[in-house]
Amino acid sequence: MTAPAASPWPGADPPGVKALLAAGLAQACRYAAARPDCQVLACVRYGQLALCAACDQRRSTLGKGTMPARLPDPGALLRIAAARDARERAASELRHAVAAARQAGHPWRAVAAILAISRQAAQQRFAPDTAHPPGETKAHR
Repeated sequence: MTAPAASPWPGADPPGVKALLAAGLAQACRYAAARPDCQVLACVRYGQLALCAACDQRRSTLGKGTMPARLPDPGALLRIAAARDARERAASELRHAVAAARQAGHPWRAVAAILAISRQAAQQRFAPDTAHPPGETKAHR
C-alpha cells in the first residue's frame, strides 16, 4: 500500500470545490469531513461509495469486491478555475499598470509599443470611459 497523496491545500478545501460540487461537476469523497488528509473531491467510485485518491489508498474492506469506476479528474476543472482567476488578476494588474504609466506621462504610443498593439487599440482597450449623453454608446461617438 502506498502513502496517501497529500492535498495541495492543507487544512482547507481548494478554491472552487464548492462550486464544482454544487454544479454537479464533481462528487464529494465519503470522508470529506471526517479525515484531515482527505482531498475532498472523489476520483473513484465503488458502487455508491465515492472516494478521493488519499481515502482510496487508505481503504481496507470498504467497497471490496466491487469493481472501481474511475471518475473524471476534478483537478483538471480546478486548474481551469485557477487559470481563469490568474487571468483576471493579470488583466486587472495590466489595467492598473497602464493607468499608472499614463498618469506618469507616458504617451499611448509607448504603452502600445510595450503591449505590441497599435496606439488606437491601446486607447480603445485602456482609456477610461468618459461620460457621454444617455443613449449614446462608445461606438456612436
